[in-house]
Amino acid sequence: MRFVIFALAVFGIFSCVTGRGDQSKNEESTARITGRVQIYGNEPFTFAGIVDENGTEYAVYPPSLEREISQLQGHLIEFTVIILDEPRGEGGMYLKGRTVTPLSWEIIR
Repeated sequence: MRFVIFALAVFGIFSCVTGRGDQSKNEESTARITGRVQIYGNEPFTFAGIVDENGTEYAVYPPSLEREISQLQGHLIEFTVIILDEPRGEGGMYLKGRTVTPLSWEIIR
């Protein structure tokens, strides 16, 4: 019985430490990208991405943000994003750049 209680306590401590580590990891990977929204694919299978000024294509994740920024197509925009470690979503399978989660954006022109 003592072993079970000890094991539960140890697992609880490790899960708390792991959670804090993930948050600081996300803070370190925040970046600014200046570029334009690009729509890829054919209807009804389209997805939005961000193309920066150097031509690097970034996939956008999650899909709800992808739909939201697709309305900004044609504008030069400065995005504040979190760069994700792994490709995610539809665009992550096709675009050569990284996958990002936009936090905020400002239309430059």
